[in-house]
Amino acid sequence: MKALELVDLGLALRERIAALEKQLEEIESQLIVIARQGEQVPLKDEDREGRQFLAQGTEATIPIVFTADKIIGSFASGSAVNKRIYTALPEGKSLRLFYLPKTVWEMSAKNGKQFRASAEEELGAAAPKFISACVARDKDGIPKSDIKVEWSRAFKEA
Repeated sequence: MKALELVDLGLALRERIAALEKQLEEIESQLIVIARQGEQVPLKDEDREGRQFLAQGTEATIPIVFTADKIIGSFASGSAVNKRIYTALPEGKSLRLFYLPKTVWEMSAKNGKQFRASAEEELGAAAPKFISACVARDKDGIPKSDIKVEWSRAFKEA
C-alpha cells in the first residue's frame, strides 16, 4: 500500500473507532442505569468493598462494579476537609499515620482498600468515623465512587 492509501484507511478507521467508542459509552450508560435498579451482589474479592450487578447477555455475563466510596487522596492543610478529618481522629492518633504532609496532605496508602485496612488496624473501633470523614464527597455531600463496566471480566455460563 502507498502512503496515500494508508493515510486514508487510517483516518477512516480512526473515525469508525471514535463512533464505536461513543456507541460503547452510550451502552455503558444504559447498563449503569439498569445496574442501579437491579439486584446487586457482593464482589468476588471479599476484602474489597463494593457491590456488583451481573448483566446477562446471550453468551456472556458482564460484571458492573460499584466500587467503595472514594477516599480523599489529598487535601489542603487548614482546609475544611483537613479540619473534618482531623476532628474525626481519636485523641492521641496522628494524621501522619494516613496522610503525608506536603503543601497538601497526600494519602500514604496505595489505594482505598489498603487505607481502610490500615485505619481499622490503627484505630480499631474509631476507624469507621475516621474513614467516613476521609470519604470524597460531591458538592451535595454524597460520597463519590466509581462504577465500571468490566468487559474484560465477561464470563460464559457453564
